[in-house]
Amino acid sequence: MSVVAAITIAGCATPQERAIAAYCLSEGMRSVPQLLQSQQVLRSVYVGDRQVGYKNKCTTAVSEARDKDGKITKTTETICRDEPIMQAVYQDRLVNEVVDLNAVQRQGFVQSCTSDALARGMYSNLK
Repeated sequence: MSVVAAITIAGCATPQERAIAAYCLSEGMRSVPQLLQSQQVLRSVYVGDRQVGYKNKCTTAVSEARDKDGKITKTTETICRDEPIMQAVYQDRLVNEVVDLNAVQRQGFVQSCTSDALARGMYSNLK
């Protein structure tokens, strides 16, 4: 992640830093335009779940009943069930992704621009 993006995302950037980030990003896009290309890349893709075992889950219920003489009888009932333990299954597959071949070069331009602008005091009047 670039320094500019880290400062902007963190939310603690000063107005000067935000203005410089916006300026340098627009200059970077103008100077090093996007070069988009579709490429096949290997990605891990979710294909489903598989059962890997069971876990025992118990619930206990307490009930009270009165008989005709007024005596209270408490009944405790515990019911246990085996619930399946599921695990996600992924497979590596070739997928098409659009990649910006100039992204790394542009990021370097933006970082350099940001450092230079801060050193020169650009937008220092913003508070």
